[in-house]
Amino acid sequence: MCGMLTSIAGRGIPLGGICTGAYALMSSQLLDGYRCSIHWENRAALQDPFPLAQFADELFCVDRDRLTCTGGTAPIDMMLNLVGLRFRQRMAAQVAEQFILERIRGTTDVQPIPVDVQPIPVDVQPIPVDVRVGLLRAELIEVLRLMEVNIEEPLSLEELTRLVNLWQRHLQRMFKFYLNVSPTHYYLTLRLKRARDLLRTTNASIACVTTVCGFHSQCHFSKAYRAQFGYAPSHERRLPG
Repeated sequence: MCGMLTSIAGRGIPLGGICTGAYALMSSQLLDGYRCSIHWENRAALQDPFPLAQFADELFCVDRDRLTCTGGTAPIDMMLNLVGLRFRQRMAAQVAEQFILERIRGTTDVQPIPVDVQPIPVDVQPIPVDVRVGLLRAELIEVLRLMEVNIEEPLSLEELTRLVNLWQRHLQRMFKFYLNVSPTHYYLTLRLKRARDLLRTTNASIACVTTVCGFHSQCHFSKAYRAQFGYAPSHERRLPG
């Protein structure tokens, strides 16, 4: 899909995304440097993996040839604003009447965010992987770092070994010796722990967490999550504390 979207953008065709539909544009680097709107419950989960996207508080954003909105009823407001710009305001008002809307919200209206939803601090720097694990082998430290920065689109074992100039068998022996686990199992556990953190600290939907943590289907994610922690992702938010 990323290649198709990039090709479309290259032809100068405007692109848009509704709620988490903006994720496809972000993954294709088509919102880098653009203001964009996304539902508040998914915003925290996407800000870290897509730092070049400029997340806005408004219900919808039209930034040059990119259109994004927060979901819910916001797509109606966005489209009515586009109708008003392209045709005339009276036509937009007539369409709004058909939807029984009291008013058309505009480009300055912001989405209401619950007071208990706190943004993720941007000034907190992660502890370097070599400090945390205390390993001596530079190659293994680099592999762990690559895994941590490639959660959303996991690298294959072949890609990892190529990037650190190691044979796969050598890397597997290093993981077994230092961590007593295979590289594949370590990577999966890392992604599942990231998912657990997002479920515990944000209001991102399970579907969004599934995607951001590199799982291609919610079914696969739920099965792996249950195998790792003993319960389903949906149960995470019902746990006390």
